[in-house]
Amino acid sequence: MAYINGVIVFIILSILGINKYHKRLIIMKNNDQINQTIIHVILVLVLITFLPNINYSQVAIEKQLLEFAKKSLNDYINDIINENNYSKFNFKSLEESKSAYLGNPYSIGYIGLNSLKTYNPDSSIRSVLIDTKTYWFPVLVQGEIRTKLEIIEKKDQYIAGEFGGIRNVNEVALAINDLPKLLKSQNINAKFKIMLVKIPAMNAQLLYIESSQGEFLIPVMIQPQRFELQNRQIYKAKDGLSILKGFATKINGDKLL
Repeated sequence: MAYINGVIVFIILSILGINKYHKRLIIMKNNDQINQTIIHVILVLVLITFLPNINYSQVAIEKQLLEFAKKSLNDYINDIINENNYSKFNFKSLEESKSAYLGNPYSIGYIGLNSLKTYNPDSSIRSVLIDTKTYWFPVLVQGEIRTKLEIIEKKDQYIAGEFGGIRNVNEVALAINDLPKLLKSQNINAKFKIMLVKIPAMNAQLLYIESSQGEFLIPVMIQPQRFELQNRQIYKAKDGLSILKGFATKINGDKLL
């Protein structure tokens, strides 16, 4: 929204500035260069003011998706959560669960075992990444992530997916909190995209950052030390995926259920 607002203000000020100084140009033909310089200074100041607010994009939320997700959350809370199990969904009380709401979703990407085994570090991670048409919604209470809700898009319809999963959710929440620091460490200060990536065959989960400064991965999984990785550490995508590839080659995909 900050980016869109900035662009709108930029356009408005540009139009106003041009109209204003156009009148002066008619009256003061000898001051053409001065007027043009003033216009340029105004436009530069507008850009300096608004462009730093550009940060990252998650998913452009369609109204239908958001409405379905809200309804699904209400159904889960009203039909599934009770006095005996609210803590399993990371709520502090049944009453607290009633105040839960959705945050902005992340799209979920998938990397298959065979694709990972053949991954070329010289290629973009996009070469092995599949868009699952699934959306990961954080479920929040007073700004804190309690659990998650997944919504699946299938044949132009939405289906309620998994609800819960405290351990993985907590790792994602911690990484999101650390995100500004991690991005700063890689000098990522412009707009970027973020996606949650899953490698089911290895029970691995990572945040994928795509930016003009490059591609990066942040592990957010249970027991990342299995793969000599650390949660909430940022890796260049080719390095992180190459490490995972080394372990993937040791897995016999035929024996996976």
